[in-house]
Parts: sequence; C-alpha cells; structure tokens
Amino acid sequence: MTLIKKLALILSVSLLITGCVAQEQNPDPDDDEDVVQLNDGELAVSFEFTDYDGNKVTLGDLKGDKVYLKFMASWCSICNRGMPELDDLFAKDRDFIAYAVVTPNANGEMSVNDYKDWFDKEEYPNIVILFDVGAKFSRRLGAISMPTSVFIGSDGVLIRSKPGHTTNEEIEMLIGTFK
Repeated sequence: MTLIKKLALILSVSLLITGCVAQEQNPDPDDDEDVVQLNDGELAVSFEFTDYDGNKVTLGDLKGDKVYLKFMASWCSICNRGMPELDDLFAKDRDFIAYAVVTPNANGEMSVNDYKDWFDKEEYPNIVILFDVGAKFSRRLGAISMPTSVFIGSDGVLIRSKPGHTTNEEIEMLIGTFK
C-alpha cells in the first residue's frame, strides 16, 4: 500500500470516529467544569461536614469564598491554648469563611454529643464548629496532626495545609496572598 493510500485510510478512519463522537450542544455556563482556576495547585477534596445543628456543609456550598479550616481536638493542649485567639478571629469582620473542624469518634476524639457537652462549657461563643465524623476528610485535606490550618481558595484549590499553631496574623497574611 502506498504512503498516500495509508494516509487517506488513516484520515478516513479519523473522520469516521470523530463524526461518531457525541458533541455537547449548548453547554451550561454555570457547570462546575467551566470554573476558572484562579490559584496554583490541586483542587481540595470535596468534603461534607456536619454543623452543630446537624446540617451539611460542603465545599460546594462555599464556592466563591476563601476558606480557612482549623482542625483541632478537645485533647490537644496546643489547640486549647489557642482557642481565645481563634475566638477573636471568628469575631472579626473578614473576607473569608472560617470553621473549626473536629473529628468525633476518631483520632482519640470523643463523640459528637460528648464534644458538644465539653465545648458548651467553654466560653468561646464565636467559634463555629464543624464535625468530620469518622475523620473521612481530615487526612485528605492534609490535617495529619492537631492543630492543622487548611487554606482553600475561592476556586476550591487547596492552597496550603499547615500543621501546628497558626496565629491570627499569619492566617490573615496568608489568606491575603491568594484569591
């Protein structure tokens, strides 16, 4: 077979295959796949946490907002010493969403009800707690020790996971460096 015939055959087969592939008509402009990535990095794992009242909070719910997650535990002395500072951060007007995340029944943490009983005795009215029941998402978000700060861009990109105590000044400074 001559080179021209081979090329013609390859072209014909390519056109046939291309013609058989379904083409999307009128793509939805609000489709998540069309979101422009504003920050460098990989997308954060899509999480689903439960708030104090049992409502679900997902990464999709926070779309368009910068997010700060403070993974902490009741047994963590560093976490407990940092709670007054964290309460001050949560009380401020800010341009990002902030949550404290606890992993009940995992990593030595008590149950949801026991945690609520413990936390309700503390005097930190501004801290908003979410529960990662069974620690389904904490490790996947980079929280391998307590405390850990996780920063997510408004586009859902996992910006940074930082173990150890992070001051409010550090949190605000880092959040100011991404979109």
